[in-house]
Amino acid sequence: MKSSFDPRPEIFKSQLHEIIVVALVCIAQLLTQAGITMSLSSMNIILQSFHSIDSTKQVWFMGSYALTVGTFILISGKLGDIFGLKLIFVIGWIWITIFSIITGISNYVSIEFFIICRALQGIGFALLLPCGMGILGRIYPNGKRKNFAFGCVGANGPIGAFIGAIMSAVISQLWWWPWNFWLLSIVSAVLVVVSWIFIPAVNPRDTIDLFNKLDPWGCITGVAGLILFNFVWNQGPVQGWDSVYVIVLLIVAVLLIVAFFLVELFVAKYPLIPKPIFNIKIGMILACISCGWGSFGVWQYYYWNIILNLRHYTPIEGGLTYLPFFVLGVVASLFVSYAISHTKPSYIICFAILCFMVGDLMLAVTPIHQSFFRLTFGQMFILCWGMDMSFPAASIILSDILPDHHQGMAGSLVSTVVNYSVSLFLAISSCVEIETMKNSQDQLLSYRAGLYFGIGVAGLGVLCSVIFIFIQKDDGKGTNDLIREEEFINSSKESI
Repeated sequence: MKSSFDPRPEIFKSQLHEIIVVALVCIAQLLTQAGITMSLSSMNIILQSFHSIDSTKQVWFMGSYALTVGTFILISGKLGDIFGLKLIFVIGWIWITIFSIITGISNYVSIEFFIICRALQGIGFALLLPCGMGILGRIYPNGKRKNFAFGCVGANGPIGAFIGAIMSAVISQLWWWPWNFWLLSIVSAVLVVVSWIFIPAVNPRDTIDLFNKLDPWGCITGVAGLILFNFVWNQGPVQGWDSVYVIVLLIVAVLLIVAFFLVELFVAKYPLIPKPIFNIKIGMILACISCGWGSFGVWQYYYWNIILNLRHYTPIEGGLTYLPFFVLGVVASLFVSYAISHTKPSYIICFAILCFMVGDLMLAVTPIHQSFFRLTFGQMFILCWGMDMSFPAASIILSDILPDHHQGMAGSLVSTVVNYSVSLFLAISSCVEIETMKNSQDQLLSYRAGLYFGIGVAGLGVLCSVIFIFIQKDDGKGTNDLIREEEFINSSKESI
């Protein structure tokens, strides 16, 4: 790394050791995003292999994975803070190894079992990213070196999207789709060993009063409420919103989510989310990230439906269209690691969410038979900046302002919002698509209706980011003094 950076943390034995540790966290981000796109480029092949013509189930190929990544991340950072970030990080790779094997085997069972396996696979990735970000947050003090490391992690989002799409397309089209998951299991098994050897133990295990520190009631109400709420939005348009079980599950989901916030604020001695986090400014950051990445999830799903079903690209041709993400992701990450140190994070987040909105808007108006190198290529260029700028900016803000014993939770919050929003807003957009298709019998119009919803979500995010700019207080270093340290000191006994 550049000599102008801060000194290398003493926990690293050498520069090579530092590179390996940062690379392991980058790979976690890369494969998390690849896990989404690997089911998109091959979704038609997978559907046909189960001899199914029910395309409404395709939304679950991506949605079930993003759902469990988003919900279980909520508790994985807490597990890392208690049992050790390194241990939970390694367990995440072990989990992925096991359930990637089973996901491939689901080819012999049913499409429903495949969807369940995808959800179980997502739990492993939920353990990885917040603990990886927590490890970096504990190792690096605030400064340029930390910003560069976080920027590298963010860059692997678009790179992972390309690798997941093209590798899955090649394997599914020319070979057999289960090998997508079996190869992933092989890679994960290798990463188990590498992670155990090279990642330093950055926080001690704290198993005293273990049951209460895990916040069992918060875990149960939070995870169950989020899963049920998302499930209802996916099943509502399929089963009908007048179905008794859909209505009952929606009511139960809302009650569980309300119960979660009541438990966190008034009951839990060691809440999953410390009370000082319930802050208007941090709330605005998370709202921006939710809307931006939620709209991007909508874009991804309908982009693949349009190029596969209306433009009739092969999976490999579709995967190659993600190449700009790979190239521009590297360029954008280098810029972001610099900009974060010299620009208010609120400006960076606002620009990122605006990129997400423009990307959705461009896809919604792109003619079906237009050349790829016009609007389609343009939206790739713009969306790349949205991904590369939003995730590291939000992660750095929270990591900078939270004390060491909450670094796992800092990673959890951003990752939870990103992945759950992808799943939830995709589910809602599919409701819009299905209802439009029923009324118009126009496939293109129904896809665009879903995209219009994504544009609206991103527009709400832009509004939130503008509000955040006005309420932000700059501390003169490019980061925000969003929470007074005294609040954390006073609340540490309650929320460690």
